[in-house]
Amino acid sequence: MKFLRDLAHNIGKSTIRLQLLFIIATFLSIGFMGYYFGTFDQASHIPFLKKYIDSSLFPGDHFFALRFTHYSFFWFLFLPFYRLNFLEVSMFIVHLLTIYLTFWAIWKLSQTLFDNHLISFLSVLAFILPHMGFSGFTIVEFSLVNRTFVLPFLLIALDLYLRRKYYLSFFILGIMYNFHVISVNFILFMILFDYLLQFKRNGGWKTIIVGLTLFISGAAPVLIWKFGSSVTDLSLHWEWFSLISRGFLYHLFYPFSRYPHILFMTLGGISTIILFFITRRFAPSTKYNRSVTNFVYAILVILLIEVITALWIPLDIIIESQIMRASLFLTIFCYFYLASYIVKKFQSGKLKEVDLLLLTGALIFSLSPIVALAVLAIQNLIGRLTRRGAELFSFFIIIISFVAILIVAYQNNIWRPGLHIFAQRSTWYDAQLWAHNHTPKNAIFITPPYLWGLYDLDWRVISERSTVSTLPELLEAAFSPKYIDYWKTRFEAVAPGAINQFKGNTFNNLEITKKAFSRLTLPSLKYISNRFKASYLVVERPQQYLLPIVYKNQNYIIYSLKDL
Repeated sequence: MKFLRDLAHNIGKSTIRLQLLFIIATFLSIGFMGYYFGTFDQASHIPFLKKYIDSSLFPGDHFFALRFTHYSFFWFLFLPFYRLNFLEVSMFIVHLLTIYLTFWAIWKLSQTLFDNHLISFLSVLAFILPHMGFSGFTIVEFSLVNRTFVLPFLLIALDLYLRRKYYLSFFILGIMYNFHVISVNFILFMILFDYLLQFKRNGGWKTIIVGLTLFISGAAPVLIWKFGSSVTDLSLHWEWFSLISRGFLYHLFYPFSRYPHILFMTLGGISTIILFFITRRFAPSTKYNRSVTNFVYAILVILLIEVITALWIPLDIIIESQIMRASLFLTIFCYFYLASYIVKKFQSGKLKEVDLLLLTGALIFSLSPIVALAVLAIQNLIGRLTRRGAELFSFFIIIISFVAILIVAYQNNIWRPGLHIFAQRSTWYDAQLWAHNHTPKNAIFITPPYLWGLYDLDWRVISERSTVSTLPELLEAAFSPKYIDYWKTRFEAVAPGAINQFKGNTFNNLEITKKAFSRLTLPSLKYISNRFKASYLVVERPQQYLLPIVYKNQNYIIYSLKDL
């Protein structure tokens, strides 16, 4: 413990050592999580970006109207780099800087809360690896998106608010509103919740009025864009909500699902709540504890609103906001206070060194907060009966759970470390590249509608060609109820009968869609080709048709439908 305390103290007192810590944490985190270009959320944002640059791309593809539902200037920042053919490298550099700033903000906020270098050091170590709470959201992600870009600035805004630098805090939130509205809304709600509960202490009406004025000033560009192009939708679209939830986003709305992977994430989220309130009781008495507790209450209110909305009143504006994402900040506070608990317990003489190491191991390696909670329970309950047994039990739980979660995540393509600054080369990439190089911009393809993964390229990313319909389009349809009728007609054509079988399990839905697509007959393909003006068909081997082959590789075949 003395070694860790001295190390953390020496790091905290040296600017150079502190920056080195953040740099090391950044590269360790990327090494574990990986980095991928053009996958997950970028699978739609990269084609959207290309459409902004070249309006002749994807003619008549209604999918691209969805780019206007994202009220964010974030991707516009990369337009010059795309024109300079520097997009991929510029995005990776911004990703590195974002993670670096995230670790800096974690240290800074932890220092404000506890004024203890060792707690801040452990907090940085804790977030090098991911911790999956509600819906599986993690602090560091494997690609650059606007929500990860704004995260360090939101933590800085929280830090400023706690230190009563209200005006700067609100102004930063306003600026960040231009890049990711939803994340800022979470922080804004948390701050206003605490401000009202401590109204007189925080400065009364004058402070909040000036603060909100500064917020609106900073957020003015995106607010003008939003209210100049659309009005807030307070309607309910039951079919739209049913399709996006059953098809792809069930985990965001139904945390108490019967599906094991959703229940696992929900238990992780519940564990963060329990951990916070346990460790909060033993936290050092500081002037910020009440505010942080109010922040957590605010997050719980947000989560409750999400559940109520999904079960009984699916208001479009709430569903589109996917407010379950607020649980990310619950994870942050949970691990801050767990680090504080470990340090304070040891310093008070209530923990032996071996228990300190085990709890620190749980803090860092508990990919699910369930593990950290279990180890804490073992140390406090079983440890009273047999210290040796508690230590061994804790050790095996940490190791076995860490390895087991990684194996399951890897087998299910949820965790795939690797550094891909440019789009990952594969047979799917090669098929897209052929389409890009050998077909006109207005060419429309029938592509396998089930090909999706966290680390897989969407058809439109490299090919820059339209497809009739895919299941992952629901990820974007979740922001626009108007798109669902267009999508449903086209998806039903390429995967007949699949929609009626969707019950909320994404992995099962992909298999259902694959089977439906594989049963398409030549008359069906002719109907799709004629109705949606598709000129080419892409299939995954061994699926084959008696049609003219224009391209094939080890895994994919592209057929011409022009003479069908």
